[in-house]
Amino acid sequence: MSPEYENEKKRFTERYLGRNAKEQGRRTEEIRMSPLCSLAVAHKASRSILPQYGLLGFHAGQSDDISDEEPILLNINAPNSTFICGSQGSGKSYTLSAILEDCLKKDASLNELKEPLAGVVFHYDNDSHTVAEAAHLCSLGIKVRVLVSKSSAATNLKQRYLDMPGVAKNLTVDNFVLQDRHLNVERMLKMMAFDEQDEKVPLYMVVIQRILRDTAINGQRFSFKKFLKDLKQEKFSPGQEAMMDMRLNLLQSFMPQTATEQGKDLFKTTPGTLTIVDFSDPLIDSSSACVLFDTCLALFKENRPKSGLVVALDEAHKFLNKGAAAANFTERLLQTIREQRHNATRVIIATQEPTISEKLLDLCSTSIVHRFTSPAWFNSIKDHLGGVSSLVAEAGDRNEIFGRIVDLNVGESLVFSPSSFVGLDGLEKPKKLGSGILRMKTRLREGVDGGRSVMAAGAGAGEGKEDEE
Repeated sequence: MSPEYENEKKRFTERYLGRNAKEQGRRTEEIRMSPLCSLAVAHKASRSILPQYGLLGFHAGQSDDISDEEPILLNINAPNSTFICGSQGSGKSYTLSAILEDCLKKDASLNELKEPLAGVVFHYDNDSHTVAEAAHLCSLGIKVRVLVSKSSAATNLKQRYLDMPGVAKNLTVDNFVLQDRHLNVERMLKMMAFDEQDEKVPLYMVVIQRILRDTAINGQRFSFKKFLKDLKQEKFSPGQEAMMDMRLNLLQSFMPQTATEQGKDLFKTTPGTLTIVDFSDPLIDSSSACVLFDTCLALFKENRPKSGLVVALDEAHKFLNKGAAAANFTERLLQTIREQRHNATRVIIATQEPTISEKLLDLCSTSIVHRFTSPAWFNSIKDHLGGVSSLVAEAGDRNEIFGRIVDLNVGESLVFSPSSFVGLDGLEKPKKLGSGILRMKTRLREGVDGGRSVMAAGAGAGEGKEDEE
């Protein structure tokens, strides 16, 4: 080749291919964004690379790259998302609460936390007689605010929260209220959605779309009173009007009725606090809960503090079903995860059924698999966990990996997080987990454990520091 070619190639490679310093810079950035890291890796990196982290658990397996009982840290500084699954009583909600403790409370014995996040938990139970386990974080002095539907008074949900141990001045319960400024064309269309099992759009929805379209074209701010006034001028058949009234009555129940409610904006969050949105109400089905959660997530993201937001779904299988409303909410979650580095929002999904969404499992940067015994679950998720697929290929026997999941002790989990730096290679340099599997024991929680099993004799719930579920 000509000298001109060699000179130009040299210029390009030196400037754009990267020298050792640039390679080192890329590795530093990878460690900075690592969802998890070991204490050894954190001590190898500078404080500027990992300025905020919290203890999540301890290495409970055998590895040449990770020392015995090596502390495993959650990177609180960088946005990342986590999928936690396992059978009832395996420790998944305990792990979720440990993550929230790390993110919300400064504790020199537990974490390095300069800027706490703001926490949001979505909870729904068709039993309507349970409280969100995360509410027990109030026992640590974390300010917890619970938002419930007004109609949940029928099941005394508010009082059950106020009767929890450790409430004192750290937990408040408010009625969930939407203001006109919280609603727009997109949210109203979802709120007024027709029967998701019916492929035909009913007449009332066609009229609602026209009214909302006129509002948008005219550049008017949405007003619920004006919306109702416009609807009254339309004529509907008795059947269509009855369907429409069902949706309107639900929405009206969340609109402010008093001057005090009129002035509330429930979607502004403060670092170091936790907001729980609990729609466990016999008058709210799982589809309606998903529609409301979808709106709430958008509003909390709009009002998030500068330090960021951590959004958790506990017992997600109770509302993320196969319906259209659940699919729409899942898509909102997926969008949030895809854009997590830009919207400073972390997403944590805890569920007994890992099959609720393969897309969520694929996108989450970390999957924490507690014990379960269903071969069908394993067959469904193994192709979405890189470590499982690679080890099955190496071992030639999927039963070996499934057996490791079945044999996990309470509080133990197999962690799949390819981009996490949890080991050190032979040269004492940080090493990615890659397609490997980390066996982890979740640390003991600091606050009251509200998830203890209720036994026939001798054991109550939430009386102090306890072992996992």
